Amino acid sequence: MFETKIRDLGGRIGKLVTSHGVLETPFLFPVVDPMRQVPDLNTIKSIGFNGLITNAYLFYKRNNGFAKSIHRELSWSNVIMTDSGGYQILVYGDVDIDNKTIIAYEKSIGTDIAVILDIPTGSRMNYEEALKAVDETYKRGIEALPLIMDSDQLWVYPIQGAPYKELVIRSATRANKLPYDIYAIGSPTVMLEKYKYSKLVDLVLTARAYLSPSKPLHVFGVGHPMIIPFLVAAGGDLFDSASYILYARDGRYMVETGTKNIRDLTYFPCNCPVCSKYTPREVLELPGDKRTEVLAIHNLYVLVKEINTVKQAIKEGRLWELLEYKSKGHPALLEAFHVLKKHIKFIEKTSPLTNPGGRALLIYNSESYWNPKLRLNVKRSLEKTVSEFSGKTVVLIPAYRKPYVSQPEYAEIKRRIMEQEDLRIAFIHPFLGVIKPELTSTYPFYQHECRLTRDTLSVDKVAKFIEKLLEKNVKKIVIVESGWFTREVFLNLQKRLGEVSNKITICRLNEISSLSLQ
Repeated sequence: MFETKIRDLGGRIGKLVTSHGVLETPFLFPVVDPMRQVPDLNTIKSIGFNGLITNAYLFYKRNNGFAKSIHRELSWSNVIMTDSGGYQILVYGDVDIDNKTIIAYEKSIGTDIAVILDIPTGSRMNYEEALKAVDETYKRGIEALPLIMDSDQLWVYPIQGAPYKELVIRSATRANKLPYDIYAIGSPTVMLEKYKYSKLVDLVLTARAYLSPSKPLHVFGVGHPMIIPFLVAAGGDLFDSASYILYARDGRYMVETGTKNIRDLTYFPCNCPVCSKYTPREVLELPGDKRTEVLAIHNLYVLVKEINTVKQAIKEGRLWELLEYKSKGHPALLEAFHVLKKHIKFIEKTSPLTNPGGRALLIYNSESYWNPKLRLNVKRSLEKTVSEFSGKTVVLIPAYRKPYVSQPEYAEIKRRIMEQEDLRIAFIHPFLGVIKPELTSTYPFYQHECRLTRDTLSVDKVAKFIEKLLEKNVKKIVIVESGWFTREVFLNLQKRLGEVSNKITICRLNEISSLSLQ
């Protein structure tokens, strides 16, 4: 039913098999309204969407409960997902249909992916009300099992409890024991509208930690490109939204870092078919319905572009680097990025250690320290290196030119100290830590790009690497004055190391001899 093809951070490219086709995740379902759909479904398909989501409850009401093939009614041969009426409960408080009835109806109309009738917690409920909603959703999830076990459809169990983290954990823990095909995070709409992206990312990561990694995770109501990369990195696989048409009706034009009012634009920062054909003024001069349609088409193109950008980043092992770039686009995204850093140990569990194809790791600044491909490799290298240096004198050569063993300091020092038994040579790098010579040709110690400047050089991080060596009872540390390691850096390092700084010294290359290392 679901197969993971490629992983990066908590995100993945996956294959979701349904009765009417295969979806490649991450995937976003456009929300469609059969009664007044703009643009038409053929256009949506041509843009790049082979799946859509509509509302089974509204379909039920409009057909007076009579079951019709939803694929035939929509003239759509690809994947259809249906919501059960949970959104109407969120907005209006209740619906005039019960869980068993809507489940039977979703089965009879032949939807591919169906949702039970949950009770969304939204943001208006107090804790006690939200607890009741979580418990009632669980009861309905149990109630649904005998009805759906013989179904060829994929069934979704919504994780409720937001914004209360402990209730999300309660809901996810219970959900993980039930044999549903897909899990979903419910009630994020208000968080999205108020740009509370950090809270949403936190909730997704919290739920993901208690759910089986073999099952895809849907995040309801997410339809803005700016937050999608962060939610994918947090473990989201599927999304849905009507934002493309809602924004268009309001004259709002999607860009990757937000939306712009069409009236405020002189130029289109896009080359999709809409933006290639019209100028902003020409769009404004279109009749109202036509203007809405062309804006909706543009918005769909932006969503497809963002999903494909995320997929390509995953394929190249560059999702973290994409997040670093995206986090500068809006303060709310920077907050979301910091939340990912708080959960980094969980994210590291599913993040690969290397880039496919040996692509270079890009190191920009202190945020790059948190990249799991950097953290995990540096940690492993440091642990392996320091365990061999106990009781030894260590000569550290500042790493500044790849491959580091080709730096003139390395050959000269080896010649001067003649491989004495109680001496060891290693390289030190502000981002890559302490590196044994034999590791300098491996990933990421060779396959990386980094520019060390005053702004990116962290003496604090260098001090932590040195402290790791000293914890293993290293006899003495001699750091060669070369490259980025200057006398000024050494003095700052001494201040940060405090009492243990008497075990380190700086030495020019021409001063190093066997005697000076005793």
